[in-house]
Amino acid sequence: MTLRQLRKRCKRVVAELNMPETFDILDLCRFLGERRGRPIHLVPIRLPVHTVCGMWVPTDSFDAVFYEQDTSPIHQMLIIGHELGHLLAGHRPAAVLEPDASKLLLPDLDPQTVQRFLGRGTYAAEEEREAEMIGSLLLHRVHDSSDAAGTEPPRDSPEAALRDRLRQSLEHPGR
Repeated sequence: MTLRQLRKRCKRVVAELNMPETFDILDLCRFLGERRGRPIHLVPIRLPVHTVCGMWVPTDSFDAVFYEQDTSPIHQMLIIGHELGHLLAGHRPAAVLEPDASKLLLPDLDPQTVQRFLGRGTYAAEEEREAEMIGSLLLHRVHDSSDAAGTEPPRDSPEAALRDRLRQSLEHPGR
């Protein structure tokens, strides 16, 4: 696909959202969550050096977008936009677990099921380009945003428990 074709496709994806002209990142997540019928939670996290700086992880009841917390706010927005780009383009979610780690993180689920939903080795270069383009188009319309972590679920919810297990697994792999 040429850059021109990619840009045209990505502009169509964003245009079909029928979003307000400007919004903040929290509004965007609320809007997309309502449209998808499941909330999108933004989760700041300290990821190991020389790994990914963000990832989208869908669950049965919500989508989590993990993003590096120890970077600038604009970089955080770029990471979030990129991950939302994957979601909007219909890409498969990121591989975040070693096969055996899924047993520790999600002990009630079949490891093959976890890997199927969370598993892909790497995105194809074209998917990365598409996610980046969609994310950039979204962020052209974002105005100054408050703390992105404001979309996290309430602390005592089942969603928060799963999010915390995912965070622990990502921040401290091998524990």
